[in-house]
Amino acid sequence: MSDSWIYKVGLSQNETSEDQLKRSGFKFSLVIPREEMIASAKRVLGASYKRGASVLRDAPQSFDCSSLAAWCAVQAGFSIPRISIDQYVYSERINKEDLKPGDLIFINTKQIVHTDGLYFSQVLGMEVKEEAIRTETLEFMPGTKVPEGVDHVGIYSGNDEVIHASGKTGSVIEEKLDQNSAFKNIVGYGRIINNEEKRFVVEIPETRADLRKRENLIKELSTFVD
Repeated sequence: MSDSWIYKVGLSQNETSEDQLKRSGFKFSLVIPREEMIASAKRVLGASYKRGASVLRDAPQSFDCSSLAAWCAVQAGFSIPRISIDQYVYSERINKEDLKPGDLIFINTKQIVHTDGLYFSQVLGMEVKEEAIRTETLEFMPGTKVPEGVDHVGIYSGNDEVIHASGKTGSVIEEKLDQNSAFKNIVGYGRIINNEEKRFVVEIPETRADLRKRENLIKELSTFVD
């Protein structure tokens, strides 16, 4: 089975234990979230850009900007929304001077593309209209307004560098923030990793789709008594 079909769920060390995971027979790893977020992003440098790429079906071969952020977050033990503006609202606002590797940078590129057509939202279970630069969340807290507009996101990797899936170059790249004109109009900075504690990343078997819900996985693991 390729990596693209491995569904993973992150849990804190307060939610389960290494002994429970070993008894369950599930494959898992214990990661340092910030380090894993950046390591995952660097592993896919050069992967192709694909607008609307699926985290499950296209990664790690292809990404768009927000699927890259979502996929790397999963590898680090966190589940975040799929769409860039939703990620913006979901994440904690921070200042530029507080940026750490693994934080997110949100942009309004002001590039009007892909304004026509519909696509199917798995979260909403319906077709939604394409928009070049969204000003309202779609799947997370639907309708939350972000007047500045968000249409791109990158992962801060340190030393004033960002990793992002670039439609312009057609691939995942790492570059200085001031080298890409798209990052001249930064809307804000977001944090999804709020502490430095290690997290378990558990691989969910294809036959146990029910365990893709964190609460179901925690309940299942609790049956394997320490």
